[in-house]
Amino acid sequence: MHRTSMLIPQLAAVAAAALLTSASTRAAEPNNLTPQEQAAGWRLLFDGRSTKSWHTYGKTHVASGSWSIKDGCLVLPKGNGRPNGHGGDLVTDAKYTNFEFEFEWRVGAGGNSGVEYLFTEGEKRPANFYPGDTGDSPVGFEYQVLDDTAHAGNAQNRLAASIYSLITPVGKLLRPVGEFNQGRVVVDGNHVEHWLNGRKVAECELGSPALQQIIASSKYKYYNGVGVKRATAIALQDHGAEVAYRNLKLRELRPGASTAPAPSVTATPVPAAPAKTTTAAASGTVPMQAADWRVWCWSKAENRWTEHPLDKMTTQIKDGVLTVRNTTNDNWPRAILLYHRARFEGDFIVSAEYRGELESFDLQAADGGSRRLTCAKPPQGDEWRTLMFSRWQGKQSAWVGDTELPLQSSGNLNGMSGYFCLKLRLGEQVEIQNVKVQVGK
Repeated sequence: MHRTSMLIPQLAAVAAAALLTSASTRAAEPNNLTPQEQAAGWRLLFDGRSTKSWHTYGKTHVASGSWSIKDGCLVLPKGNGRPNGHGGDLVTDAKYTNFEFEFEWRVGAGGNSGVEYLFTEGEKRPANFYPGDTGDSPVGFEYQVLDDTAHAGNAQNRLAASIYSLITPVGKLLRPVGEFNQGRVVVDGNHVEHWLNGRKVAECELGSPALQQIIASSKYKYYNGVGVKRATAIALQDHGAEVAYRNLKLRELRPGASTAPAPSVTATPVPAAPAKTTTAAASGTVPMQAADWRVWCWSKAENRWTEHPLDKMTTQIKDGVLTVRNTTNDNWPRAILLYHRARFEGDFIVSAEYRGELESFDLQAADGGSRRLTCAKPPQGDEWRTLMFSRWQGKQSAWVGDTELPLQSSGNLNGMSGYFCLKLRLGEQVEIQNVKVQVGK
């Protein structure tokens, strides 16, 4: 197919508002606006009766035999899902720059579609993205619409509500096949969000180093137009499967504060030594960005950890919190996320707050070999905990809160240089914030 704790009150308020909006939408008749929505600037893109203000991609009208209206829904029958078929992507006549777009979607067993945006109609591209690609279909961002169960073998960043092939949805609640799900796309300045059934599940910042690195590791590396801010139409994708859309509504936004660069995790000074010691040290801290993290997976062929694209592990930085989930596959049951900016040759102290699931935190040999210093099985759960990891004047220690944890070593660590890393098994997710690094003289 081509296509953290201090913030909980604010996030809860946003989520509650979204749920109220969702509830009021469900209470209203399909394809109608409530007085509150009208006052807030929402307008319908589909009235439930006609395809006015829509056209088939590359045409000036809706192609005969493609999208039709049934029971107040835009419905696409089964087809071959290719530009040379009888369907085609359904595209708005109007373009938008900063907007919120809400819609309800329903698929049957095996269903596959998407909502596409940040594309330019008629723009040719140098590479084909799927068998039968003629270059006559949108290439941009896509809100994936999918029967996840039937496509369980897909990469996590290609499942329902993902920013297709780029950002994996986190914490989503997907309704069963045959029921309507509510989707929402927000483009506000450079900030992009995907919502599913009242929950924000994916986001990114256009132009950020983190997104650029993800794109460079994806199939979109062959096309430099993906992830570029532009005025855009909105398209409903024909992928050959029957799909229905209703309650398509949009409101335009004035560019706001979210046009600023994405927040970054910051490394700030820490005490001269771990709280359990009194030795002084030289501080060496620098601002930390998502691009400072690298993903390594174990290569049996090379008998070492090797670097892999970030799509092997989903990472997001938002409001000073790094969220990471191991989205590899059964061939890569473990992956490690290394803080690549700081390579520790001698004494060091790393402290951070974390919550979630975490197999271990380690000092991993910089050469990717099997030598490492490991704090295995640290406490798990939804509460924030503080970890501290150090190698200081011959003493190695690991703490979580006020509890010192045992350390395990693999190989001879004398003279070893390495990186601080988090190790996660397949499916594990952890959040980390307030990362602080200090090195000795």
